[in-house]
Amino acid sequence: MRMVLIDTIRARMAQKRQGEWERLDWAPGVEFEGASFSLPMERIIEVDLALTELARKDERKARVVEMRFFGGLEFPEIAEALEVSISTVKRDWEFSRSWLFSRLSAGERPGG
Repeated sequence: MRMVLIDTIRARMAQKRQGEWERLDWAPGVEFEGASFSLPMERIIEVDLALTELARKDERKARVVEMRFFGGLEFPEIAEALEVSISTVKRDWEFSRSWLFSRLSAGERPGG
């Protein structure tokens, strides 16, 4: 689901070349649990890049974020898929959220 979202955004950005907010409409039959939020397309690309960086450091933590954020899975479902405990998934989620927030916020600071 992550790659579908990122590919769609990149295609639309290539067509429009604008930084405006845009609602992404999905084809019938395609479900996306995270579609209730709005982010500028560039911001989602930044999340993807940061998530790729996190995956180089810790693949499991990145997978937890993908499953939770892009897949809409709950902690027990993620734990089962990754064959780890729910506690581990929750720790990975909390760490990853903090790490991603820090990484994405750094780009917003002047000179950051």
